[in-house]
Amino acid sequence: MNDILGTISSYMVNQTSSFTPEDYIPTETVYQKHHWFRFGHTNDLEALISNDEQAKDYIIGVTSMSMFILGLALLWFIVIISFKCAGQKRVGFLAGRLESPKWRPSLPPIEECLTEDDDENISNYMPTGHHASSGPENFSVAGTDLDQEKQEKKFNRKALMVRVVFVISGICVMISGALFYSEGVTSFVNSLNAVQYSLLIVENTALESRNLTLSALEAKHNLVSGLNDTISETGANFCQGSDQVATEIREAGQQLVSDINGMSSAVDESLKSFSTDLMKMANMASEMNENLQTASGFFYALIAISIVIVVLICIMLAVTFFSAKDISNCFTKCVTCALIWPVFIFFLTLSWMFATLFLVFSLAGSDFCFKPDDIVLAFLNKNKDNFDSLISAMLIYYVSGCNIIPDQLNDITQLITMVKSMLAAANDLADNIASDGVDDVATSCGLDKAAATALQNGVQVISGVSQDLEKLLGSFKGIISCQNINPIYTSLVHDATCTEAVNGFNWLYGSCFALCICAMTMITFRAALYPVKRPELDLDQTGLSAPLLSSKNGGH
Repeated sequence: MNDILGTISSYMVNQTSSFTPEDYIPTETVYQKHHWFRFGHTNDLEALISNDEQAKDYIIGVTSMSMFILGLALLWFIVIISFKCAGQKRVGFLAGRLESPKWRPSLPPIEECLTEDDDENISNYMPTGHHASSGPENFSVAGTDLDQEKQEKKFNRKALMVRVVFVISGICVMISGALFYSEGVTSFVNSLNAVQYSLLIVENTALESRNLTLSALEAKHNLVSGLNDTISETGANFCQGSDQVATEIREAGQQLVSDINGMSSAVDESLKSFSTDLMKMANMASEMNENLQTASGFFYALIAISIVIVVLICIMLAVTFFSAKDISNCFTKCVTCALIWPVFIFFLTLSWMFATLFLVFSLAGSDFCFKPDDIVLAFLNKNKDNFDSLISAMLIYYVSGCNIIPDQLNDITQLITMVKSMLAAANDLADNIASDGVDDVATSCGLDKAAATALQNGVQVISGVSQDLEKLLGSFKGIISCQNINPIYTSLVHDATCTEAVNGFNWLYGSCFALCICAMTMITFRAALYPVKRPELDLDQTGLSAPLLSSKNGGH
Protein backbone atom coordinates (compact mmCIF):
# COMPACT_ATOMS: atom_id res chain seq x y z
CA MET A 1 0.00 0.00 0.00
CA ASN A 2 2.75 2.45 0.94
CA ASP A 3 4.60 1.74 -2.34
CA ILE A 4 1.47 2.48 -4.31
CA LEU A 5 0.83 5.69 -2.41
CA GLY A 6 4.45 6.69 -2.90
CA THR A 7 4.20 6.55 -6.70
CA ILE A 8 0.71 7.89 -7.39
CA SER A 9 1.84 11.51 -7.36
CA SER A 10 3.36 11.03 -10.82
CA TYR A 11 -0.06 10.12 -12.18
CA MET A 12 -2.06 12.91 -10.59
CA VAL A 13 -3.68 15.15 -13.17
CA ASN A 14 -5.36 18.47 -12.69
CA GLN A 15 -8.90 17.44 -13.50
CA THR A 16 -10.19 21.00 -13.47
CA SER A 17 -8.12 22.01 -16.50
CA SER A 18 -9.65 21.25 -19.87
CA PHE A 19 -7.66 19.16 -22.33
CA THR A 20 -7.94 19.58 -26.08
CA PRO A 21 -5.84 17.27 -28.31
CA GLU A 22 -3.93 18.75 -31.20
CA ASP A 23 -5.61 18.57 -34.59
CA TYR A 24 -4.23 15.86 -36.87
CA ILE A 25 -2.92 17.02 -40.27
CA PRO A 26 -1.94 14.30 -42.81
CA THR A 27 1.54 14.50 -44.28
CA GLU A 28 2.22 15.28 -47.94
CA THR A 29 3.12 11.62 -48.58
CA VAL A 30 -0.19 10.50 -47.12
CA TYR A 31 -2.11 13.03 -49.20
CA GLN A 32 -0.42 12.04 -52.47
CA LYS A 33 -0.76 8.31 -51.96
CA HIS A 34 -4.39 8.66 -50.85
CA HIS A 35 -5.24 10.37 -54.15
CA TRP A 36 -3.28 7.92 -56.31
CA PHE A 37 -4.94 6.55 -59.44
CA ARG A 38 -7.23 3.60 -58.58
CA PHE A 39 -8.85 2.89 -61.97
CA GLY A 40 -12.07 4.54 -60.81
CA HIS A 41 -12.40 2.59 -57.54
CA THR A 42 -12.89 4.16 -54.12
CA ASN A 43 -10.04 5.22 -51.87
CA ASP A 44 -12.20 5.48 -48.73
CA LEU A 45 -10.96 2.92 -46.20
CA GLU A 46 -14.19 3.22 -44.25
CA ALA A 47 -15.78 1.33 -47.13
CA LEU A 48 -13.83 -1.71 -45.93
CA ILE A 49 -15.70 -1.46 -42.62
CA SER A 50 -19.17 -0.55 -43.83
CA ASN A 51 -20.42 -3.37 -46.08
CA ASP A 52 -19.32 -6.14 -48.43
CA GLU A 53 -19.95 -4.40 -51.77
CA GLN A 54 -18.03 -1.25 -50.91
CA ALA A 55 -15.32 -3.34 -49.25
CA LYS A 56 -14.88 -5.31 -52.48
CA ASP A 57 -14.63 -2.09 -54.47
CA TYR A 58 -11.96 -0.74 -52.12
CA ILE A 59 -9.91 -3.96 -52.24
CA ILE A 60 -9.98 -3.92 -56.04
CA GLY A 61 -8.90 -0.28 -56.04
CA VAL A 62 -6.01 -0.68 -53.62
CA THR A 63 -4.66 -3.76 -55.43
CA SER A 64 -5.34 -2.70 -59.02
CA MET A 65 -2.17 -0.66 -59.45
CA SER A 66 -0.10 -3.46 -57.94
CA MET A 67 -1.61 -5.95 -60.35
CA PHE A 68 -0.94 -3.53 -63.21
CA ILE A 69 2.72 -3.24 -62.23
CA LEU A 70 3.00 -7.01 -61.82
CA GLY A 71 1.46 -7.42 -65.26
CA LEU A 72 4.03 -5.06 -66.77
CA ALA A 73 6.81 -7.08 -65.14
CA LEU A 74 5.38 -10.30 -66.57
CA LEU A 75 5.07 -8.70 -70.01
CA TRP A 76 8.69 -7.54 -69.81
CA PHE A 77 9.81 -11.10 -69.01
CA ILE A 78 7.80 -12.41 -71.98
CA VAL A 79 9.39 -9.83 -74.31
CA ILE A 80 12.88 -10.82 -73.13
CA ILE A 81 12.11 -14.50 -73.76
CA SER A 82 10.67 -13.62 -77.18
CA PHE A 83 13.86 -11.75 -78.10
CA LYS A 84 15.87 -14.78 -77.05
CA CYS A 85 13.79 -17.05 -79.25
CA ALA A 86 13.94 -14.62 -82.22
CA GLY A 87 17.70 -14.90 -82.35
CA GLN A 88 20.56 -12.52 -82.84
CA LYS A 89 20.05 -12.08 -86.59
CA ARG A 90 16.62 -10.53 -86.04
CA VAL A 91 16.93 -8.52 -82.84
CA GLY A 92 20.69 -8.14 -82.42
CA PHE A 93 22.10 -7.86 -78.90
CA LEU A 94 18.58 -8.11 -77.42
CA ALA A 95 18.85 -11.85 -78.05
CA GLY A 96 21.56 -11.99 -75.43
CA ARG A 97 24.86 -11.80 -77.33
CA LEU A 98 26.93 -9.20 -79.10
CA GLU A 99 28.00 -10.46 -82.52
CA SER A 100 30.33 -8.46 -84.73
CA PRO A 101 29.50 -8.09 -88.44
CA LYS A 102 31.02 -10.64 -90.82
CA TRP A 103 34.37 -9.62 -92.16
CA ARG A 104 34.95 -9.84 -95.93
CA PRO A 105 38.62 -9.58 -96.98
CA SER A 106 39.43 -6.99 -99.62
CA LEU A 107 41.23 -8.71 -102.53
CA PRO A 108 44.22 -7.36 -104.37
CA PRO A 109 44.08 -6.85 -108.19
CA ILE A 110 44.05 -10.16 -109.99
CA GLU A 111 47.51 -9.44 -111.52
CA GLU A 112 48.98 -9.86 -108.02
CA CYS A 113 47.23 -13.22 -107.64
CA LEU A 114 48.39 -14.73 -110.99
CA THR A 115 51.70 -16.32 -111.87
CA GLU A 116 53.62 -15.75 -115.07
CA ASP A 117 52.07 -18.85 -116.62
CA ASP A 118 48.60 -17.55 -115.76
CA ASP A 119 49.44 -14.19 -117.38
CA GLU A 120 50.43 -15.91 -120.62
CA ASN A 121 47.26 -17.99 -120.64
CA ILE A 122 45.07 -14.95 -120.10
CA SER A 123 46.86 -12.91 -122.75
CA ASN A 124 46.14 -15.64 -125.32
CA TYR A 125 42.41 -15.13 -124.74
CA MET A 126 42.36 -11.36 -124.84
CA PRO A 127 42.47 -9.16 -128.02
CA THR A 128 45.69 -7.32 -128.74
CA GLY A 129 45.79 -3.84 -127.31
CA HIS A 130 43.29 -4.62 -124.59
CA HIS A 131 44.23 -4.58 -120.95
CA ALA A 132 42.47 -5.90 -117.92
CA SER A 133 39.99 -3.40 -116.70
CA SER A 134 39.68 -2.41 -113.11
CA GLY A 135 36.01 -3.43 -112.98
CA PRO A 136 34.46 -5.96 -110.69
CA GLU A 137 35.33 -8.79 -113.07
CA ASN A 138 38.94 -8.34 -111.90
CA PHE A 139 37.86 -9.14 -108.29
CA SER A 140 38.86 -5.66 -107.23
CA VAL A 141 36.73 -4.48 -104.32
CA ALA A 142 37.61 -0.85 -103.98
CA GLY A 143 35.78 0.80 -101.11
CA THR A 144 35.15 -2.44 -99.20
CA ASP A 145 37.74 -1.62 -96.55
CA LEU A 146 36.06 1.73 -95.86
CA ASP A 147 32.61 0.14 -95.47
CA GLN A 148 33.94 -2.54 -93.16
CA GLU A 149 35.70 0.06 -91.05
CA LYS A 150 32.44 2.02 -90.68
CA GLN A 151 30.55 -1.13 -89.71
CA GLU A 152 33.23 -2.02 -87.18
CA LYS A 153 33.11 1.42 -85.60
CA LYS A 154 29.31 1.31 -85.47
CA PHE A 155 29.40 -2.09 -83.83
CA ASN A 156 32.01 -0.97 -81.30
CA ARG A 157 29.82 1.98 -80.35
CA LYS A 158 26.86 -0.34 -79.91
CA ALA A 159 28.90 -2.73 -77.75
CA LEU A 160 30.12 0.17 -75.64
CA MET A 161 26.56 1.47 -75.27
CA VAL A 162 25.30 -1.95 -74.16
CA ARG A 163 28.03 -2.28 -71.53
CA VAL A 164 27.59 1.28 -70.29
CA VAL A 165 23.83 0.81 -69.89
CA PHE A 166 24.45 -2.50 -68.14
CA VAL A 167 26.99 -0.99 -65.73
CA ILE A 168 24.84 2.09 -65.00
CA SER A 169 21.83 -0.14 -64.35
CA GLY A 170 23.93 -2.24 -61.98
CA ILE A 171 25.06 0.85 -60.10
CA CYS A 172 21.43 2.03 -59.89
CA VAL A 173 20.45 -1.35 -58.47
CA MET A 174 23.06 -0.94 -55.72
CA ILE A 175 21.89 2.62 -55.02
CA SER A 176 18.28 1.40 -54.81
CA GLY A 177 19.35 -1.35 -52.43
CA ALA A 178 21.14 1.20 -50.26
CA LEU A 179 18.04 3.46 -50.20
CA PHE A 180 15.89 0.42 -49.47
CA TYR A 181 17.83 -0.07 -46.26
CA SER A 182 18.80 3.47 -45.27
CA GLU A 183 15.40 5.07 -45.87
CA GLY A 184 12.78 2.34 -46.12
CA VAL A 185 13.87 -0.31 -43.62
CA THR A 186 15.25 2.26 -41.19
CA SER A 187 12.02 4.30 -41.19
CA PHE A 188 9.89 1.24 -40.73
CA VAL A 189 12.10 -0.15 -37.96
CA ASN A 190 11.84 3.24 -36.23
CA SER A 191 8.08 3.03 -36.60
CA LEU A 192 8.10 -0.51 -35.28
CA ASN A 193 10.16 0.53 -32.27
CA ALA A 194 7.83 3.48 -31.61
CA VAL A 195 4.78 1.22 -31.81
CA GLN A 196 6.39 -1.29 -29.47
CA TYR A 197 7.30 1.48 -27.05
CA SER A 198 3.74 2.84 -27.13
CA LEU A 199 2.33 -0.64 -26.57
CA LEU A 200 4.74 -1.08 -23.66
CA ILE A 201 3.43 2.18 -22.16
CA VAL A 202 -0.14 0.94 -22.66
CA GLU A 203 0.73 -2.36 -20.96
CA ASN A 204 2.49 -0.65 -18.04
CA THR A 205 -0.31 1.89 -17.66
CA ALA A 206 -2.93 -0.85 -17.66
CA LEU A 207 -0.99 -2.85 -15.09
CA GLU A 208 -0.42 0.21 -12.91
CA SER A 209 -4.10 1.11 -13.15
CA ARG A 210 -5.01 -2.43 -12.20
CA ASN A 211 -2.66 -2.26 -9.21
CA LEU A 212 -4.39 0.94 -8.13
CA THR A 213 -7.81 -0.71 -8.41
CA LEU A 214 -6.60 -3.70 -6.40
CA SER A 215 -5.14 -1.37 -3.79
CA ALA A 216 -8.40 0.57 -3.67
CA LEU A 217 -10.34 -2.68 -3.22
CA GLU A 218 -7.95 -3.65 -0.44
CA ALA A 219 -8.37 -0.25 1.21
CA LYS A 220 -12.14 -0.63 0.97
CA HIS A 221 -11.86 -4.04 2.60
CA ASN A 222 -9.71 -2.62 5.40
CA LEU A 223 -12.18 0.22 5.84
CA VAL A 224 -15.15 -2.15 6.18
CA SER A 225 -13.16 -4.39 8.54
CA GLY A 226 -12.23 -1.41 10.72
CA LEU A 227 -15.87 -0.32 10.80
CA ASN A 228 -17.06 -3.79 11.78
CA ASP A 229 -14.40 -4.08 14.49
CA THR A 230 -15.41 -0.69 15.92
CA ILE A 231 -19.09 -1.61 15.90
CA SER A 232 -18.41 -4.93 17.60
CA GLU A 233 -16.50 -3.19 20.40
CA THR A 234 -18.83 -0.20 20.87
CA GLY A 235 -22.25 -1.38 19.74
CA ALA A 236 -24.29 -0.83 16.63
CA ASN A 237 -24.76 2.90 17.17
CA PHE A 238 -21.26 3.65 18.56
CA CYS A 239 -22.78 5.49 21.49
CA GLN A 240 -25.74 4.53 23.71
CA GLY A 241 -26.09 7.75 25.72
CA SER A 242 -28.84 10.38 25.45
CA ASP A 243 -27.07 13.68 26.00
CA GLN A 244 -26.00 16.07 23.24
CA VAL A 245 -22.49 14.64 22.91
CA ALA A 246 -23.81 11.10 22.63
CA THR A 247 -26.41 12.21 20.08
CA GLU A 248 -23.82 13.94 17.90
CA ILE A 249 -21.49 10.92 18.03
CA ARG A 250 -24.33 8.54 17.30
CA GLU A 251 -25.65 10.57 14.32
CA ALA A 252 -22.14 11.02 12.90
CA GLY A 253 -21.49 7.30 13.34
CA GLN A 254 -24.72 6.32 11.61
CA GLN A 255 -23.91 8.66 8.71
CA LEU A 256 -20.42 7.13 8.47
CA VAL A 257 -21.83 3.60 8.42
CA SER A 258 -24.28 4.59 5.68
CA ASP A 259 -21.53 6.23 3.61
CA ILE A 260 -19.17 3.26 4.00
CA ASN A 261 -21.82 0.74 2.99
CA GLY A 262 -22.79 2.78 -0.06
CA MET A 263 -19.18 3.32 -1.02
CA SER A 264 -18.37 -0.36 -0.57
CA SER A 265 -21.00 -1.54 -3.04
CA ALA A 266 -20.02 1.18 -5.54
CA VAL A 267 -16.33 0.27 -5.33
CA ASP A 268 -17.12 -3.40 -5.87
CA GLU A 269 -19.35 -2.64 -8.83
CA SER A 270 -16.96 -0.26 -10.58
CA LEU A 271 -13.42 -1.30 -9.73
CA LYS A 272 -13.80 -5.07 -10.01
CA SER A 273 -14.88 -4.78 -13.65
CA PHE A 274 -12.13 -2.24 -14.24
CA SER A 275 -9.55 -4.60 -12.75
CA THR A 276 -10.58 -7.49 -15.00
CA ASP A 277 -10.74 -5.41 -18.19
CA LEU A 278 -7.44 -3.67 -17.49
CA MET A 279 -5.74 -7.04 -17.16
CA LYS A 280 -7.19 -8.08 -20.53
CA MET A 281 -5.92 -4.85 -22.08
CA ALA A 282 -2.44 -5.41 -20.64
CA ASN A 283 -2.39 -8.95 -22.01
CA MET A 284 -3.60 -7.71 -25.40
CA ALA A 285 -0.83 -5.08 -25.58
CA SER A 286 1.77 -7.65 -24.54
CA GLU A 287 0.59 -10.10 -27.20
CA MET A 288 0.70 -7.43 -29.90
CA ASN A 289 4.21 -6.52 -28.83
CA GLU A 290 5.34 -10.12 -29.15
CA ASN A 291 3.82 -10.37 -32.63
CA LEU A 292 5.66 -7.21 -33.67
CA GLN A 293 8.89 -8.77 -32.42
CA THR A 294 8.43 -11.62 -34.89
CA ALA A 295 7.51 -9.15 -37.65
CA SER A 296 10.88 -7.41 -37.24
CA GLY A 297 12.58 -10.61 -38.41
CA PHE A 298 10.82 -10.19 -41.75
CA PHE A 299 12.64 -6.93 -42.40
CA TYR A 300 15.97 -8.44 -41.47
CA ALA A 301 15.26 -11.05 -44.13
CA LEU A 302 14.62 -8.20 -46.60
CA ILE A 303 18.00 -6.71 -45.69
CA ALA A 304 19.64 -10.07 -46.38
CA ILE A 305 17.93 -10.25 -49.78
CA SER A 306 19.12 -6.76 -50.72
CA ILE A 307 22.67 -7.66 -49.65
CA VAL A 308 22.60 -10.80 -51.82
CA ILE A 309 21.40 -8.76 -54.80
CA VAL A 310 24.16 -6.17 -54.30
CA VAL A 311 26.79 -8.94 -54.12
CA LEU A 312 25.41 -10.46 -57.32
CA ILE A 313 25.58 -7.08 -59.03
CA CYS A 314 29.23 -6.69 -58.03
CA ILE A 315 30.00 -10.13 -59.47
CA MET A 316 28.14 -9.27 -62.67
CA LEU A 317 30.06 -6.03 -63.06
CA ALA A 318 33.33 -7.93 -62.61
CA VAL A 319 32.28 -10.46 -65.27
CA THR A 320 31.36 -7.53 -67.55
CA PHE A 321 34.90 -6.18 -67.16
CA PHE A 322 36.36 -9.55 -68.18
CA SER A 323 34.00 -9.84 -71.15
CA ALA A 324 35.03 -6.37 -72.34
CA LYS A 325 38.60 -7.72 -72.42
CA ASP A 326 37.40 -10.77 -74.39
CA ILE A 327 38.28 -13.00 -71.45
CA SER A 328 36.11 -16.10 -71.32
CA ASN A 329 36.95 -19.36 -69.61
CA CYS A 330 35.30 -22.17 -67.68
CA PHE A 331 35.23 -20.10 -64.50
CA THR A 332 33.43 -17.10 -66.00
CA LYS A 333 30.97 -19.34 -67.85
CA CYS A 334 30.24 -21.33 -64.68
CA VAL A 335 29.72 -18.16 -62.61
CA THR A 336 27.45 -16.64 -65.24
CA CYS A 337 25.30 -19.63 -66.10
CA ALA A 338 25.23 -21.65 -62.88
CA LEU A 339 25.35 -18.91 -60.23
CA ILE A 340 24.45 -15.43 -61.42
CA TRP A 341 21.37 -15.94 -63.56
CA PRO A 342 19.45 -18.51 -61.46
CA VAL A 343 20.01 -16.66 -58.17
CA PHE A 344 19.56 -13.21 -59.71
CA ILE A 345 16.27 -14.06 -61.43
CA PHE A 346 14.95 -15.77 -58.28
CA PHE A 347 15.62 -12.75 -56.08
CA LEU A 348 14.38 -10.39 -58.80
CA THR A 349 11.06 -12.26 -58.85
CA LEU A 350 10.85 -11.91 -55.06
CA SER A 351 11.63 -8.20 -55.39
CA TRP A 352 8.76 -7.70 -57.84
CA MET A 353 6.39 -9.41 -55.39
CA PHE A 354 7.65 -7.33 -52.49
CA ALA A 355 7.33 -4.13 -54.55
CA THR A 356 3.64 -4.81 -55.25
CA LEU A 357 3.08 -5.79 -51.62
CA PHE A 358 4.74 -2.62 -50.35
CA LEU A 359 2.62 -0.56 -52.75
CA VAL A 360 -0.57 -2.10 -51.33
CA PHE A 361 0.60 -1.37 -47.77
CA SER A 362 1.60 2.17 -48.75
CA LEU A 363 -1.78 2.92 -50.33
CA ALA A 364 -3.81 1.28 -47.56
CA GLY A 365 -1.72 3.01 -44.88
CA SER A 366 -2.19 6.37 -46.57
CA ASP A 367 -5.94 5.80 -46.85
CA PHE A 368 -6.05 5.03 -43.13
CA CYS A 369 -3.85 7.97 -42.19
CA PHE A 370 -5.85 10.44 -44.25
CA LYS A 371 -8.44 10.41 -41.42
CA PRO A 372 -7.22 7.87 -38.85
CA ASP A 373 -9.44 8.93 -35.93
CA ASP A 374 -12.65 8.62 -37.94
CA ILE A 375 -11.66 5.17 -39.22
CA VAL A 376 -10.71 3.91 -35.75
CA LEU A 377 -14.00 5.21 -34.33
CA ALA A 378 -15.96 3.57 -37.15
CA PHE A 379 -14.16 0.29 -36.50
CA LEU A 380 -14.76 0.44 -32.74
CA ASN A 381 -18.44 1.32 -33.14
CA LYS A 382 -19.00 -1.48 -35.63
CA ASN A 383 -17.17 -4.08 -33.53
CA LYS A 384 -18.00 -2.85 -30.02
CA ASP A 385 -19.96 -6.04 -29.34
CA ASN A 386 -16.72 -8.00 -29.80
CA PHE A 387 -14.99 -6.00 -27.05
CA ASP A 388 -15.71 -5.72 -23.38
CA SER A 389 -18.05 -2.79 -22.86
CA LEU A 390 -15.58 -0.99 -20.60
CA ILE A 391 -12.61 -1.32 -22.99
CA SER A 392 -14.73 -0.31 -25.96
CA ALA A 393 -16.15 2.75 -24.18
CA MET A 394 -12.75 3.91 -22.93
CA LEU A 395 -11.09 3.45 -26.34
CA ILE A 396 -13.84 5.50 -28.01
CA TYR A 397 -13.31 8.16 -25.34
CA TYR A 398 -9.58 8.43 -26.02
CA VAL A 399 -9.83 8.27 -29.83
CA SER A 400 -12.61 10.86 -29.98
CA GLY A 401 -10.35 13.40 -28.30
CA CYS A 402 -12.19 13.24 -24.97
CA ASN A 403 -15.52 14.26 -26.51
CA ILE A 404 -17.49 11.08 -25.80
CA ILE A 405 -17.26 10.59 -22.03
CA PRO A 406 -18.09 7.00 -20.97
CA ASP A 407 -20.46 6.20 -18.10
CA GLN A 408 -17.68 4.29 -16.34
CA LEU A 409 -15.61 7.45 -16.00
CA ASN A 410 -18.60 9.27 -14.54
CA ASP A 411 -18.99 6.39 -12.08
CA ILE A 412 -15.41 6.91 -10.91
CA THR A 413 -16.10 10.63 -10.45
CA GLN A 414 -19.22 9.86 -8.39
CA LEU A 415 -17.25 7.30 -6.37
CA ILE A 416 -14.60 9.88 -5.53
CA THR A 417 -17.38 12.25 -4.40
CA MET A 418 -18.77 9.53 -2.14
CA VAL A 419 -15.35 8.86 -0.62
CA LYS A 420 -14.85 12.56 0.02
CA SER A 421 -18.23 12.72 1.78
CA MET A 422 -17.31 9.63 3.81
CA LEU A 423 -13.94 11.14 4.70
CA ALA A 424 -15.64 14.36 5.87
CA ALA A 425 -17.96 12.34 8.08
CA ALA A 426 -15.05 10.33 9.52
CA ASN A 427 -13.09 13.50 10.21
CA ASP A 428 -16.07 15.14 11.92
CA LEU A 429 -16.54 12.09 14.13
CA ALA A 430 -12.85 11.92 14.95
CA ASP A 431 -12.83 15.64 15.81
CA ASN A 432 -15.84 15.26 18.08
CA ILE A 433 -14.30 12.34 19.96
CA ALA A 434 -10.92 14.04 20.20
CA SER A 435 -12.42 17.29 21.49
CA ASP A 436 -14.46 15.56 24.20
CA GLY A 437 -11.73 13.23 25.40
CA VAL A 438 -11.91 9.51 26.06
CA ASP A 439 -13.27 9.83 29.59
CA ASP A 440 -16.13 12.14 28.59
CA VAL A 441 -17.01 9.93 25.65
CA ALA A 442 -17.05 6.86 27.88
CA THR A 443 -19.34 8.66 30.33
CA SER A 444 -21.65 10.09 27.67
CA CYS A 445 -21.92 6.89 25.64
CA GLY A 446 -22.15 4.48 28.54
CA LEU A 447 -18.91 2.77 27.54
CA ASP A 448 -15.98 1.63 29.56
CA LYS A 449 -12.64 3.26 28.95
CA ALA A 450 -11.39 0.40 26.76
CA ALA A 451 -14.45 0.61 24.49
CA ALA A 452 -14.18 4.42 24.28
CA THR A 453 -10.50 4.08 23.37
CA ALA A 454 -11.41 1.48 20.74
CA LEU A 455 -14.03 3.91 19.36
CA GLN A 456 -11.49 6.70 19.13
CA ASN A 457 -8.85 4.48 17.49
CA GLY A 458 -11.37 2.90 15.13
CA VAL A 459 -12.57 6.27 13.87
CA GLN A 460 -8.98 7.40 13.33
CA VAL A 461 -8.25 4.22 11.34
CA ILE A 462 -11.37 4.78 9.26
CA SER A 463 -10.30 8.38 8.60
CA GLY A 464 -6.79 7.37 7.59
CA VAL A 465 -7.95 4.55 5.27
CA SER A 466 -10.51 6.90 3.74
CA GLN A 467 -7.74 9.36 2.91
CA ASP A 468 -5.73 6.56 1.29
CA LEU A 469 -8.76 5.46 -0.69
CA GLU A 470 -9.40 9.01 -1.90
CA LYS A 471 -5.79 9.30 -3.12
CA LEU A 472 -5.94 5.92 -4.86
CA LEU A 473 -9.17 6.75 -6.67
CA GLY A 474 -7.89 10.20 -7.62
CA SER A 475 -4.70 8.70 -8.98
CA PHE A 476 -6.65 6.04 -10.85
CA LYS A 477 -8.82 8.69 -12.45
CA GLY A 478 -5.66 10.61 -13.35
CA ILE A 479 -4.07 7.57 -15.00
CA ILE A 480 -7.10 6.79 -17.16
CA SER A 481 -7.81 10.44 -17.95
CA CYS A 482 -7.82 11.55 -21.57
CA GLN A 483 -4.98 13.97 -20.85
CA ASN A 484 -2.79 11.01 -19.90
CA ILE A 485 -3.90 8.37 -22.45
CA ASN A 486 -4.67 10.43 -25.56
CA PRO A 487 -0.98 11.37 -26.10
CA ILE A 488 -0.18 7.64 -26.07
CA TYR A 489 -2.80 7.09 -28.77
CA THR A 490 -1.55 9.99 -30.89
CA SER A 491 2.03 8.78 -30.53
CA LEU A 492 0.99 5.28 -31.58
CA VAL A 493 -1.30 6.20 -34.48
CA HIS A 494 -0.44 9.72 -35.66
CA ASP A 495 3.34 9.57 -35.23
CA ALA A 496 4.50 5.95 -35.37
CA THR A 497 1.94 4.68 -37.89
CA CYS A 498 0.92 7.65 -40.01
CA THR A 499 4.32 9.33 -40.19
CA GLU A 500 7.10 6.78 -39.78
CA ALA A 501 5.35 3.65 -41.07
CA VAL A 502 3.73 5.25 -44.13
CA ASN A 503 6.97 7.03 -44.99
CA GLY A 504 8.83 3.74 -44.58
CA PHE A 505 6.43 1.83 -46.83
CA ASN A 506 6.67 4.61 -49.42
CA TRP A 507 10.47 4.31 -49.47
CA LEU A 508 10.31 0.51 -49.46
CA TYR A 509 8.02 0.51 -52.48
CA GLY A 510 9.90 3.23 -54.39
CA SER A 511 13.38 1.78 -53.85
CA CYS A 512 12.23 -1.79 -54.49
CA PHE A 513 10.42 -0.76 -57.69
CA ALA A 514 13.47 1.17 -58.92
CA LEU A 515 15.65 -1.84 -58.10
CA CYS A 516 13.37 -4.09 -60.16
CA ILE A 517 13.32 -1.72 -63.14
CA CYS A 518 17.12 -1.43 -63.18
CA ALA A 519 17.56 -5.17 -62.71
CA MET A 520 15.19 -5.86 -65.61
CA THR A 521 17.23 -3.41 -67.70
CA MET A 522 20.33 -5.44 -66.84
CA ILE A 523 18.62 -8.61 -68.04
CA THR A 524 17.59 -6.85 -71.26
CA PHE A 525 21.21 -5.73 -71.84
CA ARG A 526 22.68 -9.01 -70.57
CA ALA A 527 24.79 -9.28 -73.74
CA ALA A 528 27.35 -7.14 -71.88
CA LEU A 529 28.14 -10.15 -69.71
CA TYR A 530 29.57 -12.13 -72.62
CA PRO A 531 32.57 -11.52 -74.90
CA VAL A 532 31.82 -10.37 -78.43
CA LYS A 533 30.96 -13.25 -80.70
CA ARG A 534 33.05 -13.03 -83.88
CA PRO A 535 31.89 -15.22 -86.84
CA GLU A 536 34.50 -17.16 -88.82
CA LEU A 537 35.50 -15.95 -92.28
CA ASP A 538 33.41 -17.58 -94.99
CA LEU A 539 35.67 -17.91 -98.03
CA ASP A 540 32.91 -19.07 -100.32
CA GLN A 541 31.18 -15.69 -100.04
CA THR A 542 34.33 -13.88 -101.29
CA GLY A 543 34.03 -15.39 -104.77
CA LEU A 544 37.48 -17.00 -104.49
CA SER A 545 38.64 -20.48 -103.70
CA ALA A 546 41.31 -21.25 -101.20
CA PRO A 547 43.81 -22.52 -103.83
CA LEU A 548 43.45 -19.27 -105.75
CA LEU A 549 44.17 -17.21 -102.64
CA SER A 550 47.18 -19.33 -101.88
CA SER A 551 48.52 -19.66 -105.43
CA LYS A 552 50.77 -16.67 -105.03
CA ASN A 553 52.68 -18.60 -102.45
CA GLY A 554 53.04 -21.50 -104.81
CA GLY A 555 50.09 -23.50 -103.56
CA HIS A 556 48.05 -25.37 -106.22
